[in-house]
Amino acid sequence: MKWLLALALVLLWLNSRKQAARSGGLSWQQLTGMTDTMASGQNRGIRNNNPLNIEYSKRNKWHGQVGSDGRFCIFEDDKWGFRAGTRVLRSYQKRGINTIESIVHTFAPSHENESDHYADLVARWTGYGKHDLLDVRNDNTAAVLIQAMARMEVGYRYTMSEVMEGVTLA
Repeated sequence: MKWLLALALVLLWLNSRKQAARSGGLSWQQLTGMTDTMASGQNRGIRNNNPLNIEYSKRNKWHGQVGSDGRFCIFEDDKWGFRAGTRVLRSYQKRGINTIESIVHTFAPSHENESDHYADLVARWTGYGKHDLLDVRNDNTAAVLIQAMARMEVGYRYTMSEVMEGVTLA
């Protein structure tokens, strides 16, 4: 019975910390030292079937989107997350954002990420130079880039067939 009381107290404390985070602008990790992965046992992007961690917006009605976790889209299946990522990259290309460096600095801006490091890793994993002009209208080019970006975003190496399933839907 004592363990039940202890559990209830811990849950109350955690709930109060979440409330403090919402009102004080502090993140869950700042308050508890726990990352999203530690708290749930699974990475947020993987849990949301959103391998690129695409942020939710009321303006976007993505195919396969089933909701939001408050910040990021939740998709029915990974393929829909890959499709959305492909559509995002293709919209960038229309605006002249077509190198790994420019794509990463737009997708993962430096005020939230270590964008230079992100771009370096994506370049290494894809075999493309950071300043090479890429044509993401080409499904193979898009898939290679998205596979590397997903690896950076969620720390998981999706197979090319998993990525290509979503890319071809775009």
